[in-house]
Amino acid sequence: MPDVILAVRVLQRFHGSRLRLSGLLRPSAERSALVFYAGLYAASAGLLKLAGFVLFLWLARTLSVKDYAAIGLSYSLQTGLTMVAFAGVVEAVVGQLRAHRLAERQNELFSAANVAFVRIAVPTTVVAFCAFVVLVRPRATDLATLGWVLGSGLLLAFASMQAQVIRLQERHVASICLSFLVPLSGFVGGFVTFVIERTEPSFFFGMFLGTVAALIGLRLLGIGFYSIVDRIGATRTILRGVGPFIAIGVLGWLSGYGNNYLVQLFFESTEVARFTFALMVTSIMQLVATALNQVWSPRFFRLVHELPPEIAERGYRRFSSWQALALGLAGATIIAVFPSLTRALGGNLVSYQSMRLELLLMVSTYVLLTPWWHCYNYFLIHGEGREVMRITVATSLIGVIAWTVSMLVFGPIGIYAGFTIQMLLRVVGIVISARKRWPVTIAWEGLAAGILLTLVGFVVSGF
Repeated sequence: MPDVILAVRVLQRFHGSRLRLSGLLRPSAERSALVFYAGLYAASAGLLKLAGFVLFLWLARTLSVKDYAAIGLSYSLQTGLTMVAFAGVVEAVVGQLRAHRLAERQNELFSAANVAFVRIAVPTTVVAFCAFVVLVRPRATDLATLGWVLGSGLLLAFASMQAQVIRLQERHVASICLSFLVPLSGFVGGFVTFVIERTEPSFFFGMFLGTVAALIGLRLLGIGFYSIVDRIGATRTILRGVGPFIAIGVLGWLSGYGNNYLVQLFFESTEVARFTFALMVTSIMQLVATALNQVWSPRFFRLVHELPPEIAERGYRRFSSWQALALGLAGATIIAVFPSLTRALGGNLVSYQSMRLELLLMVSTYVLLTPWWHCYNYFLIHGEGREVMRITVATSLIGVIAWTVSMLVFGPIGIYAGFTIQMLLRVVGIVISARKRWPVTIAWEGLAAGILLTLVGFVVSGF
């Protein structure tokens, strides 16, 4: 989905506030190339998520619950740094492209982006280090591990930023190399070193080595943009608008793996491990939702300009029903096979075998998020990104508070109930705002059927 968002934003900047996608999507060699690369982006993202899923499933099977919780906290820190270290930089670059159309001017802009990345990443790393030390109170011997975690997180953030920046030049193969090969190399490096030593430090040391090796290899091949000459005016322009994006990055992180630190404050390490494991298992739901949306979005972008709003919405409502059903079926399958699968794989996975209710809450949440995708595409096509930002920040702030209260009131199950509450707040916020602007209707029958399917999966898992 980020690939689609970025592409649309670029087109909006170049071609005005409204996209003429009906012309853009007409049958042509150019369209075929766009479809090919879109499929390649989706396939590489799916393969990377699958690799991460398999790796962390294997770690859960191999490690004790306590050790898996430690890796979960460190991985949470790494993902948070990766999300926040370049927040807003690419969006600012997109906003400046119109004034930097010549190749030389674009090089100045991309160089300023690298400088902006350093100026954001350094204080972010310091804050992350201090927060980890205060919240986790690691031993002195654990500080080396923290260094590998932060180092690999920074490198992954840089690779992700580079992938998105050079995509603006339509260098799609290079972009995919950065967005796919660098994190994949990190996974491979972590796997190899963990097999050798079977410790948390070895895993993150391997991830660091893998990302370094990949970036060096790509640099030697001339893939990426590495100049850091400071263009004061351009750098200042980029940094001026990153504040809201940093807030969104932090809140988005707290909505996922970042919540491990709240869990760690209130509960034993067992609950940290269980929540990390649940997030990993239900990441399949996110993959399904993103894939379906990537298939539908281009068609919706065309219909909304070719048909009356009510007719275009009727088609979207039908798709939303099928999307909710597909997510419900995926969630039901996950819950139904989960107990038998953990038994079959054995190892320490048996420690997570009882998490049927927790998984039900989380997969049901992804079904309930269907209206969010529905409304979000309306905001995207009409260039209302700032409103989405406002909704996301407001609902996330309230959601984090509600999640914390849920854990305090309901105990460990409140972790998963709070996850559902937070996402529902996000859905309610965007639906209310969207219905003030466009004739959006919610596919209640699809949502009900999807939730019913997850309940069927829950019942089946008990046998």
